[in-house]
Amino acid sequence: MSGKDAERDKNMSYITHHRVRLEHRHYITNATAMWFNFYDGKLKKYISYGDDFCLVVNCSRRSNDAFILPFKNFIDFFTPEFLDRKRRWHGYIRADDEVMRISPCQQTHERLVHEYHNAFHLLQGAPLPLPKESDASEFV
Repeated sequence: MSGKDAERDKNMSYITHHRVRLEHRHYITNATAMWFNFYDGKLKKYISYGDDFCLVVNCSRRSNDAFILPFKNFIDFFTPEFLDRKRRWHGYIRADDEVMRISPCQQTHERLVHEYHNAFHLLQGAPLPLPKESDASEFV
């Protein structure tokens, strides 16, 4: 790896750097100011893995700040009644207490997600090495 490549990699989050490879197995969305969305149609592509894949909310392209949500633990959270008219779940993660919220209309659905912050070890088939624990918890 050239010095230029090493410098570029140092300025990228783990998810951003490995996104192309990770997306074969995991549904990744980039969050803007902790706001995210997942599309129902795209989610169905990952159902071929059963419930053994993760929904990833990548909150930064430059540093490790992501929520790795195992679908099997969130299958009861991302339900049809919380889809909006565009067939997507959209919401945000509050930075102060790491509560994820989706609210398509008058309904609101919330769940604590702090234990999934930078939980890179949950990504099946993820390229090694995974970020060191100290790197993975720098935002917790």
